Formats: sequence, structure tokens, C-alpha cells
Amino acid sequence: MVKVIPVVIELLSVTRVGSTGVYFDYSSADIVTYKLPLSDSEGVYYIPAIPATSFKGLLRSTYEKYLRRKEVSDQEKMNILESIKREVNNNSSNEIVGKLTDEVKEELLKYASIGLIKDFKQSNDLVQLLRIYLEVTGWNSKEACYVTSDLDQCVNLSIIEDEKVKKERELWQKLMGRDKICKVCSVLGTSGVRGKVKFTDMIAVDPFPVFLERTTHISINRLTGTAEKGKLFTEEIIPPGVKFLGFAVILEDSVLDQVLDMLKVLKDKADRGEVWIGGRGTSGYGTFKLYLPPEEIKFSTRSLLEEGLFKLKYDEPKREGAVIKTEVIKRLFPISFMSTLEKVTEGEPQHEVWYEVITDDNQVIKTENIEELNKTIGELEKAGKKYKIVSHGEYHL
Repeated sequence: MVKVIPVVIELLSVTRVGSTGVYFDYSSADIVTYKLPLSDSEGVYYIPAIPATSFKGLLRSTYEKYLRRKEVSDQEKMNILESIKREVNNNSSNEIVGKLTDEVKEELLKYASIGLIKDFKQSNDLVQLLRIYLEVTGWNSKEACYVTSDLDQCVNLSIIEDEKVKKERELWQKLMGRDKICKVCSVLGTSGVRGKVKFTDMIAVDPFPVFLERTTHISINRLTGTAEKGKLFTEEIIPPGVKFLGFAVILEDSVLDQVLDMLKVLKDKADRGEVWIGGRGTSGYGTFKLYLPPEEIKFSTRSLLEEGLFKLKYDEPKREGAVIKTEVIKRLFPISFMSTLEKVTEGEPQHEVWYEVITDDNQVIKTENIEELNKTIGELEKAGKKYKIVSHGEYHL
């Protein structure tokens, strides 16, 4: 049965409309935020929005990096290298090994050119080259591919017609310890593989309409320290505090927990300021807070939703109970998705406290109540693991 997860992003800093180019550059290949034209009886509005593809890409890259860089013991690294060595020896007479060796060298030269690898010495030993490759990209290659690498991206082997290319990809999958495609691509999809979750665009719903701002920058000459003539440029920005609403639609129940885990990892990274939306992230743009079920969020009198506090919940889409304030919202999302936002009745306990136990190896264990929390703590202490506890929610009486 299809389930829908509501997702709310609240901007904590100014965020650029578009990620590359200058003001009104709609031809950019990577426009992370854009303006959605929408008309009603009062006129035409241009609502800031985050494309579903951009949010999905941010979620994918964040979760892949999280999985790849999970801590691996020295013994596990030795086991991985032994497995790679066996596969290379089994195919030593195959020309594919030589081709892969050349491709890995090219990949490592790129990393060396940007300082990710120091004192890189070329070698024809594929095992040693892959050791360096895994040190840079992460040793946990069996769980996640490396999306920025043409060599390491997952692909459905059955759609490859060239037999040599197909055999090369098959060998690479074995070297990385993967069975067909990785955990991330099996959920989000990849070339030749349909994803099991889809996303809507994230639309700015509070306040409505959003009054965008313009800011002007100058380029500084590095030698003289003065402004460069003719190097003024203007860009359009979204102010802090704007809330974006979107939905993840789970097409198969089997991936619900994994999608929730992906979103929680992204939320944690956003809280730490490690990820951002739009361009100029290293200059402080695009920081945000992510709200997920079962959290609560408050919408203002100027939002497209009713004013008040809402609890986010994942559920089957239903038309009954859908929170609709204006006709505009019906043009942005399926009405049934809005039933996953439940208005909290004033005067009642609005949120139960729940806890996350985070282990020293970054495993996140959710517990719904104090009994589950105590049980989880007991099991971790028995296993000799270190942990920290993060509480969520509160009672509003």
C-alpha cells in the first residue's frame, strides 16, 4: 500500500534562487531552487520551489556518503583487500583487468589534482590502486556506490548491450563487494532501475506570497584588494524563515524504514550545517532545518495552510481529513497527501516525547517511550557500546 511522508524545510539563512549563473539565469543546468508561476483571481505569483530532482539528489549524495564512510576496522579492510585480490587473480589473464587498472588510475589522478591524495605514485597493481581508491571514497562500498564516479555508479547490467562493457561492470561490482546494485540505488533508482519512492517538488507555503530579495556583489582583485571594474552582479535570494512543504511517496512498503532512515540522516547533517540548498553554501547560504514525522511545526496566518500547530505523520493518502485552507494548495499537491498533516487541538497534549539513541558507530535507534529507551540502553551497555541520547518533542498543555 502506498504511503506518504510529509517533509518540511525551514530556511535558516538566505537561499539563492538558482545555483549557477547570475540573476534570472533560468538556463542553468543545476537550478536547485526555482520560481513556480501561479495565478489566481488576485494576480500572478512566483512561488519559490525546490525541484524534486534536487531534493532527491541531495538525499542520495548525503546518504551514500554516510554509508560509504561508516567506520570499518583494520581487519575488515584486510578482508576486503583479500577479496579484491582473489577476484583480480581469478581474472588475471583477462584484458578487462588491465582496462579497469587504467580507469582507476585516471580516477585517482583526478583526486590527486584537487589534493584528496598526496604523493600519488602510479602503479599497475589494481589491488593497491583500489586500496587508495577506497581510502578516499570510503571502505563500505558494498552498501553504496559512489555517485560522482562514472566507474562506480550503479547500473542495470541487463540494459548494457556491449559485452565487453558488461563484463567490465560485472567485475567492478564483484571488486566492490556488491550484488547487482547498492542499497541506495535499489530504493531511489538508477540507470535502468526504477526507484521505489518518488518525490514532489518542495513548495514555499509559509509565508505566501514570499517577497524575494535582491543582493548585489562585487568581485575583488586578489592582487590589489580593490573592486574589479564592471564585475558587479545581482542575484535573487529567498529570506530566512520561509517554510517549504513536499512529500515522499513510498511505492513499496518494504522500503519505508530505509527511506525514513535516509531522511533522518539528512536531517542530522542539516542540523550540523554539513549540507545546504542552492549555491554559495560555503558562504553561509542555504542552511536549513528539516522536519519529519512525528515532529510538529507551526504555520502562520500568512501560510497556504491553516494557522496553528501541525503534527507530521506518514500514512496512506486520504481525502478525508485533508487540511485545505485555500484553493491554491489543491493546485500544488494531491489533496489526499494533505491528510498527513494533522492539526493539533489546543489544550491537549500535542506531542509525545520520543528518543533517539546514537551509538559511537553512528547507528541511530529510535525508541517511542521510556521503557523502550531503557531496554535499548541496557542492550548497548551489555554489548560494551558507547552512546548518546537525543530527545524529541514535548508536551504543550
